[in-house]
Amino acid sequence: MAEGSITRTKASYVLEIAEKTGIHKRDVSLVVTSFINALTSSLVKNERIELRGLGVLRNKKRRARIARNPRTGEKVKVDERLVPTYKPSSLLKRRINKTG
Repeated sequence: MAEGSITRTKASYVLEIAEKTGIHKRDVSLVVTSFINALTSSLVKNERIELRGLGVLRNKKRRARIARNPRTGEKVKVDERLVPTYKPSSLLKRRINKTG
């Protein structure tokens, strides 16, 4: 993790949004949870999610392979699987690096 960075939680975002909008924390929490559930549901259906200014979430196929158990050295078959990936938008990259 980058030096001086902090970890934010869903609860901290709910509190921030509630304070900025004046909407009750319970209602903001419901919306945030529903949004996360909608994103998760889309990924389960293998749908690509594009959030303008933030980036793209999608599943990427990982091929089947033979791995090794580090404790025993035994070879283990790892099946083909989908893994969620995130690609930040160029706008987000510029804002993080303050070049735009």
